[in-house]
Amino acid sequence: MEVREIEDVVLLEETGTNQGVLSRLVNYEPQSHISPKLKSYPINELPDIATQEALVVYDLLSVLQGIGGIYIRFNKEYDPHVISSVPQFRLVKKMDPSLKSFCSKIVNLGKYYIMLKQASEMWSGDKYGIVLQRLGFEIRTYLNDVYLKFVIDELKSRFNEKMRFSLREFKQVVNNSQIFQEMQILNHIRGKIMEEMDMRSKIDPDQVKFSNLLAELKGIDNSDNVQDSRNGNNENLDDKYSVFIDNDYFPVAKGGVILNVISNAINDCLGDLHAVEFMKQLLDAISEPYCDTMHQWITQGKLNDIHDEFMINDTMKHFKGNINNPIEYERIWLTQYCVRKDGLISKFQNGQNKELLFKIVMTGKLLNLIRISLQLSQLPMNDIDDSMMRPISVLDMFEGTKFELYINYWYHRANDLTTRLFYDNYKLKEIIISLQRHFFGYCNGQIFEKLLTKNFNELTRKKNNSWTNNKLIQFLNNERDNERSKDIILSLLTINYDKFSFKENILQENERYNNFENNFNELIGQNNNNNTNINNFTNALLQDIDVNENIINDSVTDFKSNIHYLTFDISIPYPINVIVNRVNITQYQTISRYLHLIEYHSKLLDEIWLEINKNKIWRYTNYSSDIYYKIIKRSRLIHTRMNHYIKTLNEIIIMESIDKEMSELIHNKYDNIIDLQNDLEIKLSNIMGNNNLMDLMDIQLQMFDIIEIFIKFILGLRYKLCQLDYNLYDRYITKRGKHMDIPLYDEDESLLKFNEINQFLTTVQIRFNQHFQVFCEGLDVNNNGNEQEQQHSGKIITDDNGNNWPLNEKLLNALLGQRI
Repeated sequence: MEVREIEDVVLLEETGTNQGVLSRLVNYEPQSHISPKLKSYPINELPDIATQEALVVYDLLSVLQGIGGIYIRFNKEYDPHVISSVPQFRLVKKMDPSLKSFCSKIVNLGKYYIMLKQASEMWSGDKYGIVLQRLGFEIRTYLNDVYLKFVIDELKSRFNEKMRFSLREFKQVVNNSQIFQEMQILNHIRGKIMEEMDMRSKIDPDQVKFSNLLAELKGIDNSDNVQDSRNGNNENLDDKYSVFIDNDYFPVAKGGVILNVISNAINDCLGDLHAVEFMKQLLDAISEPYCDTMHQWITQGKLNDIHDEFMINDTMKHFKGNINNPIEYERIWLTQYCVRKDGLISKFQNGQNKELLFKIVMTGKLLNLIRISLQLSQLPMNDIDDSMMRPISVLDMFEGTKFELYINYWYHRANDLTTRLFYDNYKLKEIIISLQRHFFGYCNGQIFEKLLTKNFNELTRKKNNSWTNNKLIQFLNNERDNERSKDIILSLLTINYDKFSFKENILQENERYNNFENNFNELIGQNNNNNTNINNFTNALLQDIDVNENIINDSVTDFKSNIHYLTFDISIPYPINVIVNRVNITQYQTISRYLHLIEYHSKLLDEIWLEINKNKIWRYTNYSSDIYYKIIKRSRLIHTRMNHYIKTLNEIIIMESIDKEMSELIHNKYDNIIDLQNDLEIKLSNIMGNNNLMDLMDIQLQMFDIIEIFIKFILGLRYKLCQLDYNLYDRYITKRGKHMDIPLYDEDESLLKFNEINQFLTTVQIRFNQHFQVFCEGLDVNNNGNEQEQQHSGKIITDDNGNNWPLNEKLLNALLGQRI
């Protein structure tokens, strides 16, 4: 080494200073911002190989601690102040080749140490979540307590104690300790996480969210087709266990993404026992907060997830206001707690374990409902198995059946508490019976019959936009005052005139849905690769809805009678609307409006029966044979057939469909609140489907119109009948109009009137027969289709007596058995 002469300068301390010995707390600043370039002594000029090896070992000890040595230095591109800078070590050119071969692999430990230390410091930020923060903590703990302790206590101490601590022995100690393998595993995990971070930084979150939505919508159709071809039960199972998905995509990897990275690393090293055990310990350590969050959610319905990394997302956590609208509570129940797709652990990815995922979401939702309803901050934990009181480990989440047993236990507990809450506290059975009584007339619930009797004339008139529903409100208030028992449904029930008639609600809704579905399928079938397609997608759907709304508004030109617009409505309060939701109320409304139309036309036909059978003009016995057979008797035959059709329809629907379906719902004992909710919707859908409300509703409404036309014609037929017979004309027209200028009876005019009446009745009879025949053919086609479906599925539907008679067949036999 070069020897230079240095001039020593000594300065005497000034007298009179009061500074203490420790007054200077830090060293003086360096003279340069970069390390000085010092030329090392050439290693090849050292006297022997042992000295060279000792210097290399000394440098390796520095390198393993992240410090550059004399003969092993950092490359020029490495900047320790830049986190993204990757350290590389370079060896002096003239080092012995044998020493180089030993050093080339060991220096990777120093590289791993530096990169892991930088990553652990970087992941301490709040945006990375508590799981990644815990991983950084575990890495720092390992580096300080295991890695550096090994370097200092094992390698450096041996180097200081043994005069001939060779490089070969150095490498042997490292290999025996498995430190190199563990550091390599940690660096591999770090690299996978950094790759995930880099990939997320280059992706537009909105575009990914939109793509996930389209993939999910397309996957629904594809999965339905596959399920139909394999097993029909799978489709119902997927519908039952469907959950609301949050497709938000986070710019950083956290939570379940980190757990999946380590889990995948474990699966890649299943043949190495030590590597698997090391990573399992690491995974178990960093997942403690995640498992605690899971335990709080599954046992108390609380979601303590301040970093947004748990698999369940609370969409209302930033909402601070009050909600008074029951419909908003229903929407919140469906959408507040959803599954976060980004960060979902691998056990539930790609549609796997849907039932288990559904149970996790629903357990917390039910417990949260109980706490809100009973205003409890903490649910009691009495009579709980001790083995279930501890949080589940993340290792059990990824493998084995313990996780399923854990979830099933708490899921059954949540359902047990919820069913007791609804049945014992909220009297859910009485509420369902009350809904059936007021909407369907169950157990002599005669509210509609009373309304029809007291307001028959008003319901028969054509609707006018200027009319109000004050009479309906007054009627309902009187019914509440006369009701002795406390009926919550009656107190919440409202009666009004809908904006659209029943026909418009049924038929136009089907047309609007079909147009919407066609446009929607066309949109999702396109390649949506640009951000602009997100707005185009939304605008197209909204535009489609607006167009169909305009179609409906334009179609409302010819108003029908008020009965076609009469509707019962109710807003079910929370938490009852979790079971009886708005979809169910819409089903109740549709069925009740259909029943009201049937009862209304039945009452009209009853009134006409009195007219054509008890009125003196109709009972007159001296009509000519043509008048009697072609008008009087034919009118009675048409009325009898119409009355038989209406009465049969009403009896079969109420006795065979509504009472049967709803009685099963009322008398069944449910231990699962979701089964009750699904069963209610299925029963109401069966009532609508069994009576062909959708398929044959158009033809039924046309038959109702024919009945109304016939009844109005019959009500105005008295005067015309008097014009057909001389005696009646003289008795009721001539003598009662003495002071009026009334012409004499004209035989030719009477013949013209007869032909007009005969032609009208012929037209009505033909049209009703044609519609009746089409309706029966529709029942027969649906019946045959149901039989083929039953044969294909292997399920035969029978009634209480064991007869294989579908409802359509019963209705068809009842209509045709007494055909006139």
